[in-house]
Amino acid sequence: MKILLVDDHALITDALKVLLHDLDPQAQIFTAVDAPGAEQLAAQHLDADLMLLDLGLPGATGTSLLEKLTGLYPDLKILVLSGVQDQRSVMRVLQLGAAGFVPKSMATDNLVSAIRFVMSGGVYIPADLLEDATRGAQMLGLPERGRDMLGRPVASRVQLTERQEQVLQLLARGAPIKIICRELNLSEGTVKTHVTAIYRAFGASNRTEALLAARRNGYDVRLATGDRLRRTIVVAPAVRPTSAGGRSRSSNPATARSGC
Repeated sequence: MKILLVDDHALITDALKVLLHDLDPQAQIFTAVDAPGAEQLAAQHLDADLMLLDLGLPGATGTSLLEKLTGLYPDLKILVLSGVQDQRSVMRVLQLGAAGFVPKSMATDNLVSAIRFVMSGGVYIPADLLEDATRGAQMLGLPERGRDMLGRPVASRVQLTERQEQVLQLLARGAPIKIICRELNLSEGTVKTHVTAIYRAFGASNRTEALLAARRNGYDVRLATGDRLRRTIVVAPAVRPTSAGGRSRSSNPATARSGC
């Protein structure tokens, strides 16, 4: 297992290294502390299994680094780890194609579950982001259930061909394009054509948007709630309330520095 770990605070990085080595003692972990370092890591390790990325890095503004990385390396699973947890920012992270978002205040056991699930091809989403499905859809630019992208009522769900449904299910499993080609015995160009058609059908710009829109249109892409981590798109448990002293009682190594 090869992990790219990008955070500008040594205490957090060291704690996450311990956690990752507990998950896999043979894990190769490469670190960076700023945006140029993150770009260099991604370019040097095209076979990386996962990148853990802090949004608040020197040399990056907002989601600019994430947008660049997902554009250059669409097959790289990126799990965003951040102390910024407002709903709009997190939905933007998902909209850009991240494999999930983990608050730094999340309990260690939930963080481990999130990492394992993303590694298996899932998309990890905090529960409180989807408590109001209509508001979440609006933030992603998706229509309410039963309406098209222009907000007009529709009589039936988006119709996909049988082959497109097969591709959709593999996308839901987190399969990259090359794996879909092998599974369905199709050329890369053909698979990309199907993926483009799926995105267009749902008015989506990336895999996460397409899966959420497919679910809203009645397709079984396994949108789950709570800690049912066997599902393809997972909704994480809500973050625990902080204690009177203002710190989470989660025992999470990523909370070594509050407000990250």
